[in-house]
Amino acid sequence: MNVIKNLFHVSLQAADWDKCLAFYTEKLGFEQMFELKVGQFKDMLQLGEHNEDDDNHWLTYLRVAPDEYVEMFNAVINPPDFKVVPLKKHEDTVLESYGLGCEDAAKTEALLAAKGIEVKDHCFFDPSGVKIRIVERKGHPSEKERLFTSLAGVSLYVNDLEKMTAHLKAMCFELKESDETRSFFTIGEFGQYVELLQAKSPVAVYDDDLLGHFALQIYKITDTVIAWGKNGAYCCPQPFMKDVQVPADETAKGNIGLDGCEIIWMVCPEGNKIEVMVNPEDTMQRTYERAHAY
Repeated sequence: MNVIKNLFHVSLQAADWDKCLAFYTEKLGFEQMFELKVGQFKDMLQLGEHNEDDDNHWLTYLRVAPDEYVEMFNAVINPPDFKVVPLKKHEDTVLESYGLGCEDAAKTEALLAAKGIEVKDHCFFDPSGVKIRIVERKGHPSEKERLFTSLAGVSLYVNDLEKMTAHLKAMCFELKESDETRSFFTIGEFGQYVELLQAKSPVAVYDDDLLGHFALQIYKITDTVIAWGKNGAYCCPQPFMKDVQVPADETAKGNIGLDGCEIIWMVCPEGNKIEVMVNPEDTMQRTYERAHAY
């Protein structure tokens, strides 16, 4: 049974909000769908006193393609202080790159170069230092001329390739290629990828790293947790509740996220966080999609 619909988003931390937002909207052409500020975040969680920090940017969604997004946070803003904490540069980061899909890589690379973006070996970097891989693949048809038409995938360094490969297989990722250095999976309806790379030196997951998490859109919470539970993979309600298992049966249900999605979480053996979500019709994403043709 196919329980995964697609790779829904990659969640990135912006070292400089204004530079990153301009890069993704003006250079790459992604639409800013909605934004939540710190004050709204406090209201939603019913945490924290209102003060001069309320107008700070907290989170925005950038549309790559329908149901495929970049979720961008303003550095690290977390309760109880809700202060912007500068990102640290972790040399032992788990993020190798994430991929954006286009139909003609050579044309896309030439257009990026014309915008002053240096491309080397089919990759370039955003202002925070996130490596973005150009992937030639068929994307979503659009009414506009676009550089990229799909969120293609994500590549991660891991310490124990065998253990992490077994874990993603238990999550019903389809293993396409594997050797002692990498495991390459496809997921969902459009063949997006998740790639695991054996790290040459130890890597670690940090709360203030460039990659916060990535998200899968699934069809139904109960079907997913049952299928994964049969394989020994269990979800939790929130990433900070990793020892609390969502029951792998028909009683399972998710929480309602800040954007209106029904969500649960998977915390992998090495601490990687995967948001698992169902996107009903009344989410902030779907409301934007209905009002703005792709």
